[in-house]
This record gives sequence, structure tokens and C-alpha cells, in this order.
Amino acid sequence: MIRAMHEAEQIVADYLAELLTPAPANESAPAGAVQVVSFEPWRNASPPDLARTGEPRYLLCVAAGVRLAVSMADVTHLLPMPPLTPPNTANPICLGRWRHPSGEARVVDLAAILSADMAGAPTTTLVILRDRTWALACVVDEEPVELQAEAIQWRTAATTRPWLAGISLEPKCGVVGTTAMIEWLEKELGT
Repeated sequence: MIRAMHEAEQIVADYLAELLTPAPANESAPAGAVQVVSFEPWRNASPPDLARTGEPRYLLCVAAGVRLAVSMADVTHLLPMPPLTPPNTANPICLGRWRHPSGEARVVDLAAILSADMAGAPTTTLVILRDRTWALACVVDEEPVELQAEAIQWRTAATTRPWLAGISLEPKCGVVGTTAMIEWLEKELGT
């Protein structure tokens, strides 16, 4: 059991490290051409605005076995997964809409955001973000944790998964930049 748990943690750590590693240089470049390759710029990156907010508490959200940390400053509310109004798009990221007293939140599948082939992973919790217009469907089964900004390997100038702000090694998890996540969702799904 302990070995299986360690192997699962290693798979998640490898997956997060792969997400944070820049894409390889263009393979179709002519022979002899000089290629500029960036070597893991996130390892020495300075903390983004996310780290300067002073809020070290993060909610650990699990999607298809991958843990992602969302700043508690950006979490408005948590609730058990409610019934949803069907989505108005065929995009697998969007699970539907949830009506609340002050409006409506678009609910997205956090697992599908990570990878389209992970869409439909079990979810138990709805994490309402900021102004309650977006919500993440995932599993939350732990109390918020404290992550110190200096213990996170921050990512800058990301071309893939711009919402992934960095990685924490203890606990092993990706760190979500909520502003970038919302901007990405609005581009991906429209406003």
C-alpha cells in the first residue's frame, strides 16, 4: 500500500514537472540551424503577483489524481456538487451552469482543463471563484494548507497552460494562477 502511494505521488510529480518544462525546440528546423532552447526558466523565476498577495493559504483541489492549489483569497465558497443546468457548448471543459442567489456560475471540469482525456473524472465539490461567475468541479478532501512563496517554483512566460503559475514540492501540487485561469476560460469558452 505504501509503495503504491509513493508510485502515485511520483507519477503526479512527474506530470507536474512535465507541465512546467518548456516545449521542445522546433524539430523541423534545418540541419545546422542554431536553435535557442530555454532550460527550465521557471526554476529561478521570480514570484508573480500571486505570490505577493500575502495569502499563504491554499485549497488543494484534486482532479483525476492531480493536486492543484488554489489561493484561498480567490475561493468564495465550497459546496457539495449540486445539480447543474446543461451547458450551452459542446466543449468538454464546461459541465454546465449553477444558479446561486446572486447570479449564475459557469462550472468547469478541472480534470478536463488538465487534459481532455481526463474529462469526466469523479467530482464531489464545487469551488466557487472570486465574483461567483466561474466554478471548478473537483474533489476537495483536505483542509487548506500553507504554501510559502519562496518554496514554490514559479513559472513565467508560459505558452502552454498559462493558468499554471508554479509547482510546490511539499505538498506536491501545481499552483493555479486564478486570474490567468479565468482569462483562459473566457477565451476558451467565450464570455
